[in-house]
Amino acid sequence: MNPGQARIPGHLVRYLHKGVKREFGASLVILGIEVETIVDPKTYHDALARFDAARTLLETIGLADDPQQPAVELDLGRWGSLILKSLESVHAAELVRLQDAAAADGFDMPPRDIPALGSLVADIRNKTGTPQRVSRRRLLPLWARRAREANRRGSDGR
Repeated sequence: MNPGQARIPGHLVRYLHKGVKREFGASLVILGIEVETIVDPKTYHDALARFDAARTLLETIGLADDPQQPAVELDLGRWGSLILKSLESVHAAELVRLQDAAAADGFDMPPRDIPALGSLVADIRNKTGTPQRVSRRRLLPLWARRAREANRRGSDGR
């Protein structure tokens, strides 16, 4: 199945840069460990493939973040999982940042890019046929979520 192309709007390409750079860095860490220890050849080869995919994607979208970045069309058959993982990680980090800001400052209005980024992640997830990831919050049992919420209410005086 060829999932086709994904158009990343210019104002969202910076988020793709950020996520791909994280993937690039993570693969470098794994490669460094594997080169030193050679524990598992499969892990080494997987990390090398991940590194190469991130490298070629960065070369395709450009190495520097440009405020006037044009939109890019990317091949989901080639980079679909990397694009999805990169955008999901940045989207999740931005949501956590906004939730933390809302809790700390009473700020509850997300910037315009957060919904657009979420829509882009959902579109790529649909095109690649990747199921939605389960959030860590949903993995917690109900009693643990309630305890966490009670602790938050208690610690900020509400």
